[in-house]
Amino acid sequence: MGLISGLIAYPLGYIMKGCYWLVNELLHLPLSYVIALFLFTLITKLLMFPISVKQHKATATMAAFNPMVEELRNKYRKDQNKLNDELTKLQTEYGYNPTAGCAPMIINLLIMFGLVEVIYKPLTYMLTLPKTLVSSLSEKTIELLTAAGTTVKAGDRMIETYVIDQVKNNFGAFSEFAAEFGEQLGRIRDLDMSIGSIELYSKPELAFNIALLIPLFSIVTQIISTVYMLRSSGSLNSDMGGQMRGTVISTSVLFAVFSFMYPLGFSLYWGFSNLLSLAQNVLLNKLYDPEKLKADLLEKIKQKKKEKNAKKTVSVTDKKTGESVEKVVSASEADRIRLQRAREIDRERYGDE
Repeated sequence: MGLISGLIAYPLGYIMKGCYWLVNELLHLPLSYVIALFLFTLITKLLMFPISVKQHKATATMAAFNPMVEELRNKYRKDQNKLNDELTKLQTEYGYNPTAGCAPMIINLLIMFGLVEVIYKPLTYMLTLPKTLVSSLSEKTIELLTAAGTTVKAGDRMIETYVIDQVKNNFGAFSEFAAEFGEQLGRIRDLDMSIGSIELYSKPELAFNIALLIPLFSIVTQIISTVYMLRSSGSLNSDMGGQMRGTVISTSVLFAVFSFMYPLGFSLYWGFSNLLSLAQNVLLNKLYDPEKLKADLLEKIKQKKKEKNAKKTVSVTDKKTGESVEKVVSASEADRIRLQRAREIDRERYGDE
């Protein structure tokens, strides 16, 4: 995952760098990193909007299929092979696709892990400093921390944030780099990734302090956004509503764990993402009403079943007499007869080739 998140972090880092430059250098706004993070989230949401539309439609479609799937599961709970056959038939004949809404989820996870890398390594991905300089500053920082009684390894994931702390609070200790890299040191010193006294590159702690509000913000908005999406699609009110409620709980717990595993900047990003997802779902519900999408799908399924059960007249050749007789059969039986006849013609024409 480290290699993948690193590859994803490079383009995301440039987007974040552009957002930060716009807010901090051009507009000179306060809380520049926070606003840049919101702008970054907005840009990624806009880029993913076409995929989100497909997911919205897929969620409404699944809500229509869920009662059918649940009925099949109850009917064939003791015959897994038959259940698989019926689910395959549901997929081929009516377009059932249980993985239709997975793509946006996967992309969201990739963006999430890529952004975590950007937050951990702002010198590499946001300030785009040379690797040799980052390595030298890291070594100097480890030296300073060791002298102060703190042991830090060179491969520590938070080493770049330690560099930022040291440059901001102990700028004179880096005087040996000033002649050649004075401009870069100034950029590090001026990089503001904070909300007041809260550094967004630090990890939250289970303690009663104001920093705890940031992971709580991400968790609460996660629950609200997910519940709204499932309720508006009708999934919570379906026969599989209990399973969907379980999904809400498990997803919320998962991101609660993430919120305390990763820096506060991740929680802030995820909270922004949840709020924008909520606004996006409200908009998509206006543009593509889930109830109408479900009704349209159910009508199509009804028409297909009607066509499938419709009676048709076919000509069948009696193998004993060789005479052709007219026979009234269902549409599916007519298709089977035509397929069988086509195979017989192929065998007559080509033999066993």
